[in-house]
Amino acid sequence: MSGGVPRLSVLIPTFGDAHTLALTLSTLRAQTLDPGLFEVVVVNDGSDPAPYAELAAAAYPFGFRFDSLPANLGRAAARNQAVRLATGELVCFLDSDVLAEPHLLARHLAFHDGRDGPSVLIGKRYEGDWAVLAAAQAGEPLTLDLVRPVHEDFRFRVPGRDSEPDQWLAGAPWVFALTNNVSMPRQVVLDAGLFDEAYGARWGFEDTDLAYRIHHVLGDAGFGYDGLAAGFHVPAVRDLTNLAGDYQENLELFRRKHRSLAAELVDMPAPSDVTRKIRHYRRALACCAELGLGRLPDVSSLLAAELAGAVLCQAFGTEEVALGEGSATYDHGRPESATNLHLLGVWSPYPDGRFDAVVSVDVWRFMEQRELSRFLRLALRQAREVVLVYTGGPAEKAFTADVPALTSPDFFGSLLRRRYPQARTDHFGDAVLFRVTAP
Repeated sequence: MSGGVPRLSVLIPTFGDAHTLALTLSTLRAQTLDPGLFEVVVVNDGSDPAPYAELAAAAYPFGFRFDSLPANLGRAAARNQAVRLATGELVCFLDSDVLAEPHLLARHLAFHDGRDGPSVLIGKRYEGDWAVLAAAQAGEPLTLDLVRPVHEDFRFRVPGRDSEPDQWLAGAPWVFALTNNVSMPRQVVLDAGLFDEAYGARWGFEDTDLAYRIHHVLGDAGFGYDGLAAGFHVPAVRDLTNLAGDYQENLELFRRKHRSLAAELVDMPAPSDVTRKIRHYRRALACCAELGLGRLPDVSSLLAAELAGAVLCQAFGTEEVALGEGSATYDHGRPESATNLHLLGVWSPYPDGRFDAVVSVDVWRFMEQRELSRFLRLALRQAREVVLVYTGGPAEKAFTADVPALTSPDFFGSLLRRRYPQARTDHFGDAVLFRVTAP
């Protein structure tokens, strides 16, 4: 091994999977990058250390260290310990069941050497199959010649995947930055406050949370993608029921921590769909603000009863109208505060029965089917009544194909009553109020 301090530290958490870690380490031995330029730090997250003894004592062409936590604290804690032990200026996070393509580390290092400032590189993790596993066990190099459509990384099934990554990364590249294959300067991780160990030993979101916080500092320009910096996921037998429960619990923690439109839109759909939705709703809200749509003062006289009580109001101009005690708003035209959250309303920190009414002025018209359905279901748990306000007139001509919105209130009324028979429609000139009461 070459002397000196390594440039890149490969950080790998592990728990009870010495068998897959052995394969991962074998692929790191086969890297084209000079082994003097990188080290590997493995942290055992509190599992029995005995199966790892041979791996920990082995000789490697690169720097290697193995450490164990005293208990199963979770991947966030294991990765944090690895960051503390790392000596490289750059860190590359891998999972213990990701088998590295021979050029993976060289591509990570080359990316950072080609950047003017701190950045995050998102690599690919193909889903391996039994043929990939057999090749790894036989000591064959896992090159991209092995890749078939069935192996595709679920995150990157998007048009222009490799030729125009900036287009589909735009707005929320952090959604893609999972720590199964991602690199960044070590100092960026430290400055962001490391991984949040509150996610515990449950599955999911500790890496999304870190990337979200880093994005607030670096912005879109601080994230890049390289489809040739690739690894292969070892096939696994998983308890999908428990993983889904872990996912939902940590998703709730993530949303409660960040309370933003972007955080509430993160869900089971592929990251490419999440980023598309984030861009869509940000454009829609900007359209409302620019055109003066969705203003509560314009329809407040029609909502006197609702606004007198505790109301959750999704509209613009809410500061110009007196709202009842205990009210809260989703007004993206005002600064965020404890009672004014910049949410879409498909998730909410407010408990069931918290309000007398939930009111949305025009914003609901921009919601796609999934989000509108979720908005209504949630609102009918939070309040006895939901009022969707439609304002008509010349403003309707401003809607474009890029920012589609509902422009047929009568047809929508029929759709609404099919799902909520108790819904009623009230017409007031150019304004239409759709009222839905809790069943």
